[in-house]
Amino acid sequence: MKKVIPILEGELWYGGAVGFGDLYPLGKDSTFEEDLRVNPTSNQLNPVFFSNRGRYIWMEESGKITFRDGNIEVEAESVQVETAGTTLKEASLAATGKHYPPTGTMPDKRAFLGPQYCSWVVLLWNQNQEGLLKYARGIIEKGFQPGLFIIDDTWQKNYGVWEFDRGNFPDPEGMMRELRDMGFLISMWLCPYVSLDAPYLSPGIYEHMEADRVLKDGDRPHIVSWWEGYSAQLDFTKESAVQWLNQQTKRLEREYGVSGFKLDGGDPIYHGMDYVGGNLQSMLYINSIDNAFKEARSCYKLGGQPIIQRLNDKAHLWKSASRGSMGLDSLVPLMMAQSLAGYYYGCADMVGGGISTDFIDKSNLDDELIIRWCQASALFPMIQFSLDVWNREENRVAECCKKAMDLRSAFVPYILELLENASHTGIPAIRYLEYQYPNEHLGDVKDQFMLGDKYMVAPVLEKGATARRVRFPNGRWRDISDGKIFCGGEATVDAPLDKLPVFERVEEKTV
Repeated sequence: MKKVIPILEGELWYGGAVGFGDLYPLGKDSTFEEDLRVNPTSNQLNPVFFSNRGRYIWMEESGKITFRDGNIEVEAESVQVETAGTTLKEASLAATGKHYPPTGTMPDKRAFLGPQYCSWVVLLWNQNQEGLLKYARGIIEKGFQPGLFIIDDTWQKNYGVWEFDRGNFPDPEGMMRELRDMGFLISMWLCPYVSLDAPYLSPGIYEHMEADRVLKDGDRPHIVSWWEGYSAQLDFTKESAVQWLNQQTKRLEREYGVSGFKLDGGDPIYHGMDYVGGNLQSMLYINSIDNAFKEARSCYKLGGQPIIQRLNDKAHLWKSASRGSMGLDSLVPLMMAQSLAGYYYGCADMVGGGISTDFIDKSNLDDELIIRWCQASALFPMIQFSLDVWNREENRVAECCKKAMDLRSAFVPYILELLENASHTGIPAIRYLEYQYPNEHLGDVKDQFMLGDKYMVAPVLEKGATARRVRFPNGRWRDISDGKIFCGGEATVDAPLDKLPVFERVEEKTV
């Protein structure tokens, strides 16, 4: 089916492909073309587009969408174009209610009380017991709040062999006990892949083939090329694969006191753009795990579900260099796109970035960038550290990051209230200004966001800046740091290195 939809005068469109959030909104003069039948991004996808004029487009099995010459062309098996009102919020809520209603439940609230701490960039491919405990002890000793502690890739014997490598983890039971005693909830990295080069391990690829758990090309495993090489992939259309992976997670919960899982990989693009079953596999992979702390990155049509959703790894850059090397400037637009698409429980990847090559030599890191990254992420539903900022006392890194976390702690009750509301109503905690304040010419604002209907957050995203230009919706807005009042329009606000500009909506006094 093909539909051509004329773009209305002044109409702006926002998409459910989170990885393109920096490109939204799209309008009459925009050029955009993507085939979403295979999710081309490393982030969440919901096959929906929303208009600030109250319309939405839903593609049940996803499809190809093109913006050009003032029109939207959609090619898909099923295309619905609906008019639900006159605003972005009305379009969003109509699509949410019909196609991916919230479940009324959210991830375990304890996951939001403190930061996430991921061991990736501090240890990279050398995850080990001594290093993990040193990392965790430093968090507590430097006064940072314990939270969800993520043990990343290479803790395991091999991909698909989900047991501690005892060479690097001589006493995993004792390690896990000490982490829990420090107040951490523990999450483990998992992927849906099975190594091909270790048939002597159990279970190996032959055992998985015999049990009909992996994707096949005839009588051979279907080979997936991903960032760690070539592997087979579990086939989540098969109950045998779902049961087996759940057996592994339940065993880890039971034997080691694991609370949750970082579900990595499963990206449809690793199958190749001609493998249209990748979207379905990515959805079924995340759905296969029964856990209240599970975290996903690449997934499909899971809007409204009680799943922690993180953005893909970001580069240690102020400004994005390419689609595969996105920096600090991408966080706010992608988080707003993620929330609008129905993925309410968002996390903006690791403070300072998470691409491994940026952290092999940590002496070249930009301390100012780390501070501003921490501030930009502080009032998202979740914030994730990996770099040990608490040990970086030069250039005020530890001091400023701790101040941002103290601010976050004060906002946690409000954030939880918003997330609980989202789980019932589909109204996200993180919102475009256009969502909250339609018809005020704010549709193109992508470096500020609303936190509920009460606060507006405007992080500093420019190197060397100690002030920034802020666009205010109509009404009165109070700077929570000094009480200064701003009334609609634009203004330059002070933003020294230790400040995240946050403004509270001030109700007009009635006489």
